[in-house]
Amino acid sequence: MTKRDPNKQNIFEFDEQGTNEVSEQILNSYNSGFIGEGSDQAESNQFSSTEG
Repeated sequence: MTKRDPNKQNIFEFDEQGTNEVSEQILNSYNSGFIGEGSDQAESNQFSSTEG
């Protein structure tokens, strides 16, 4: 494993097309109901287990 040079400058590139594509994928997942299902189910399980 090589050691990093702490004085070396890191180079970051911004790809607007890639950013737009990822944003679209996230929005599609959210709008389809995929994102958020797990947290809603976990919350309902917490409430039902405290009632019994």
